[in-house]
Amino acid sequence: MKIVWLESESLSVPLPRPEFPNTWVEYGFTNQSEVKARIADAQVLIINKVKIGAEELDAAPYLKLIQIVATGTDNVDKQACAERGVIVSNVVNYGPEAVAEHAFACLLQLVRRVPEWQALVHDGTWSKSRFFCLHDLPMSTLSQMTLGILGNGAIGQKLADFARAFGMHVLHLERMDATSVREGYISFEEGLKRSDVLSLHCPLNDQTRGLINSKVIQMMKPGAVLLNTARGALVNFEDLKQAIESGHLLGAALDVLEQEPPPQDHLMVRWQHPRCIITPHIAWATEASQTNLARLAVKQIDRFLAEQL
Repeated sequence: MKIVWLESESLSVPLPRPEFPNTWVEYGFTNQSEVKARIADAQVLIINKVKIGAEELDAAPYLKLIQIVATGTDNVDKQACAERGVIVSNVVNYGPEAVAEHAFACLLQLVRRVPEWQALVHDGTWSKSRFFCLHDLPMSTLSQMTLGILGNGAIGQKLADFARAFGMHVLHLERMDATSVREGYISFEEGLKRSDVLSLHCPLNDQTRGLINSKVIQMMKPGAVLLNTARGALVNFEDLKQAIESGHLLGAALDVLEQEPPPQDHLMVRWQHPRCIITPHIAWATEASQTNLARLAVKQIDRFLAEQL
């Protein structure tokens, strides 16, 4: 079996080699225009964020398995793969703690307004104070707040554990267009009204694209915080920007944008606001989670190779 790994530099740890005999070809980075030529004789393809559609599949007649070194599969045309008998495999639950920790760290910064306090130190405001501290910015206490989670997978569950440890009340929101509410969940609309913090952990699909828009934001509790460590396209950024500037939302933390990396003129790159924290899709990327991700991805390849023998 020839195995082609197109994006080895997208991880900071190496992939271990499969146990079964193979021909291994590795590229640090692959432009979309280079994909067809590089996978022409591959039987197993390893990718992270490279897009694989019908054209790429037609250029790889021997392809049997696409192993995604990630959880999201929206960069692969799964219907086209099914039509050609190509298996698509992803890795789940390799590091839910890492993503949940990042989301919670951002929440603490926003609720305790850490970036704003830091700015008041460096602009001289604290130095001019008549007293030993400042009271310019109101702060909330997590134990008096409610966290609403949309997406009850491993990351959402781990975040709920962290929140409860800080005394927060946790709600699990039902899908927006659900016709019924599952046991242990609350309706989407009611959850928006009651949540001081809304954290997104749902997949990106036709139903969730642009989910957080002006209509939904207006249903959110005034002064709420939005966290998104899932997919950037879940959020309409112009509507979010307006909601923060108007004060309807206290702030937001985004680890993802709809285009990654974003162009320098992207709205959320140009707009710098102390109550909008943006990080470069790194919530998942602790060394421990990357190592586990690499191990699980190759384990799945080995399982596939064993079935072919």
